Amino acid sequence: MATTHEMTNFQSNVTTVGAVNVAGAVMPGMVMFRRRWSVGSDDLVLPALFLFLLHCVWLVVLAVVLFGLRYGSDLSCSVTLVDHGRGYLGILVSCLICESAIMWLSMRGSILYTQPREAVQYVIYIRLAILLVELVYAVVGIAWLVQYYQPCSDVTAKNLALGIVACNWLVILSVCITLMCTFDPTGRTFVKLKATRRRQRNLTTYTLRHRLEEGQASSWSRRLKFFMCCTRAQDTQSDAYSEVASLFAEFFRDLDIVPSDIIAGLVLLRQTQRSKRSNVLDQANNDIIAFLSGIPVTRSTRYLDLKNSAEMNMYKEVCYYMLFALAAYGWPMYLMRKPGCGLCRLASSCPCTSVSGSRLSQSVTVEEDNCCGCNVLAIRRHFLDRDLKQVHVVYTSCHDA
Repeated sequence: MATTHEMTNFQSNVTTVGAVNVAGAVMPGMVMFRRRWSVGSDDLVLPALFLFLLHCVWLVVLAVVLFGLRYGSDLSCSVTLVDHGRGYLGILVSCLICESAIMWLSMRGSILYTQPREAVQYVIYIRLAILLVELVYAVVGIAWLVQYYQPCSDVTAKNLALGIVACNWLVILSVCITLMCTFDPTGRTFVKLKATRRRQRNLTTYTLRHRLEEGQASSWSRRLKFFMCCTRAQDTQSDAYSEVASLFAEFFRDLDIVPSDIIAGLVLLRQTQRSKRSNVLDQANNDIIAFLSGIPVTRSTRYLDLKNSAEMNMYKEVCYYMLFALAAYGWPMYLMRKPGCGLCRLASSCPCTSVSGSRLSQSVTVEEDNCCGCNVLAIRRHFLDRDLKQVHVVYTSCHDA
């Protein structure tokens, strides 16, 4: 099959450009807390840079407010805030040191040479410990706001405390989202299987391998259902999700790569394709003039001659039956073809949103459409927009539409 051949080529290219070198060494996902994560040690530059810039801004603001402005010593809220701000100032300095170290370590080495980045995980341990202190300060800041925000007359103190709390929770929320996105449910099993193979190569690893494959298939199934959450849940679709998930799990079974490696592999693969096409076009004895949708165009390439009556009739017939092919995809395809006025045209004839819209007659057989009959309306609109006077729908099945 062509699909299998393409996937094999893709696996080979991704493995070559993003996972292995000549000696067979891999660029694995990071291992932290005895678990593999779906992120590489060279993917931390941008997250660390974001936190570094955010903390730099707050360090400047906090230094100006604490050392450039005067506080009333008779106000207990201001005195408490000064002590709280000085402690947070130390946290910011510690964060900047750790984040700059993470950026520096993540930029070392190369895609395949990962040894200079081995120490990045220990810096992340320190940064997570500081994050726990930030969490404590965030809770203390909320307690300060609850106790002093209303009675305190120092507007600067109140705004500063509110900003510190907002900054803390923004950082904590971003870290939590990052952990959720990079969490690998099979990470612990992956590490155990790798350690078992390293200790004793002849040891039977069937149980761990089977557990890893089941976990990866379950993980891919959840991802597919999450990205396809707008589709209707049906038994046939669940079976399709399971089959595709098993295919992906089998495809990535022996590849210790992270999503950024796959993206890098696709980008490099696209660059290679463009380079090959440019080399072909630059050849002097080459008969190819250009590439159209990946197909080479030569001087012997035949185009559709619309001046020929026979070809013109065939072209009109193809356009006519193409309406049926497009209408089979229901209202999503109609809105895609008519992004500007498509929704208004459907809503004007929909019985759920329009008083003038009438329901279909009882003689029309419609299977598995939604309550408003949007798919049938989209089918009619596909033909009415082509200046057809009347369209009669006798039978339609909206299964998988």
